[in-house]
Amino acid sequence: MRRWFRYVIRNRFIQIAGGIFIVMVVGGLILRIFEDGDIIQGGTPFWWAIVTMTTVGYGDFTPETPLGRLFAIFIMFAGISLVSLLTATISSIFVARKIREDKGLEKLDLSQHIILCGWNKNAEQIIDALQFLADRDYQDLVMINDLGEDDVNRLKNRYQKLNLRFVAGDFTREAILAQANLAEADTVMIIPNQSRSDYAGSPDEKTIFATLTIKGLAPNVRVVAYLNNRENLTHIKRANADEVVLSDDFGAFMVAAHVMHPGIPQTVNSLMDSKSDTNFRRVDIPIDFKGKSFDDLFNHFRTKNGWILIGVYSEEENLGIGEILSSDQSALDAFIERKLKEGGISLQEESRVTVVVNPDPDYPIKPNERAIIIP
Repeated sequence: MRRWFRYVIRNRFIQIAGGIFIVMVVGGLILRIFEDGDIIQGGTPFWWAIVTMTTVGYGDFTPETPLGRLFAIFIMFAGISLVSLLTATISSIFVARKIREDKGLEKLDLSQHIILCGWNKNAEQIIDALQFLADRDYQDLVMINDLGEDDVNRLKNRYQKLNLRFVAGDFTREAILAQANLAEADTVMIIPNQSRSDYAGSPDEKTIFATLTIKGLAPNVRVVAYLNNRENLTHIKRANADEVVLSDDFGAFMVAAHVMHPGIPQTVNSLMDSKSDTNFRRVDIPIDFKGKSFDDLFNHFRTKNGWILIGVYSEEENLGIGEILSSDQSALDAFIERKLKEGGISLQEESRVTVVVNPDPDYPIKPNERAIIIP
């Protein structure tokens, strides 16, 4: 209680508000002494004092005696000073918050946003693709890295469609993730961090550690992790990353295709280019085609929109193996759980994306599936 009272007394906003109240009360009481007539009836002196202090000046009542007018001058100057201090205090609070937010030091109030952890030479290409592929007109994206304020402002000016926010610090720390409001996020992307960092390990080690931290704090948040080395694939799976991207997969295929099948790499580049008019897209399947064949849906898209249907996908909640184990945690269950974890098999219920590319013409379209097309 004493600490709370001390905080209230030392709070500048409360001090100024208290000063305005005291001047209003004292001014009203003294005015009763100096004046006669309507101005001293009921609560009128206090109303006159607050109107005079805030320079509103309705003119309903004015002092008539010399002492009353002299005292009114004091009330005017005291009011101008106190109200100016109050305005400046309120403005400074918002300015300080904006400065802290620009420096990445303020906790963000967002939900269903995307968090990008780390920074390297490919980060701007990822942000560029996110802006082009965003389903919503205004997508919230939070960056957690060690970029300078000038670089962050440059990115904000470049990507106007994204509500780009910034949190400065190490994305493996719980406090930094809390600043980015991890609990309310939709997806977290972790890329190999090549900016200055206090972390002594390799970028992949930091990615794995960050995945473990994120899944521990927010198990339901989707994590997409980017790895440099395939050797770390088992470790990132044990950390329960939802999706893993390996840097060597696509590059190795493209190099071999340039040699063995010229034309394929150029086609793949067009399909993967976020700014291309013929890149991969996902679209909803009309409800009338649920239960119909893949061939019927293919003909519909081709005839009506000119699209080429190449496959369907679904995102389902799978039953985790942890649901099968008994709840009493017997020695056998503990042994099975330990061995499954060592093998990188998750015991939790997770969201999995199942893709079916170019299925049989008679393949039935399921209710929870969406289409992958080429415009």
